[in-house]
Amino acid sequence: MELARVAADLQRDADVYIVNPDTPENSQKVLARTGLTIPILLDPQYSVAQRFDLRGQGRPMGGLVGYVIMDPAGIIRVQRVDIDFGRHAPRILEIVRRMRNP
Repeated sequence: MELARVAADLQRDADVYIVNPDTPENSQKVLARTGLTIPILLDPQYSVAQRFDLRGQGRPMGGLVGYVIMDPAGIIRVQRVDIDFGRHAPRILEIVRRMRNP
């Protein structure tokens, strides 16, 4: 998984969290399976997904996963719903680094 490969670099340059509506047990299984060490924010009521308007097909995030990149002022710069978000990790890292060092 691309995200696992760049996670340490990404976490040096940004605050990174996985937002997951699943149970704590299933969230831990994801971490164990992927080897990721990114903190998980449990979102069973989809309040975080709704806050960032990550909806599709009438449900928050359309049942998919994705990512949001906010600048230090809290302004959303990138918002994407993508079932395979992990493969975009190098691009996410590049965006975060550009925001830190314009």
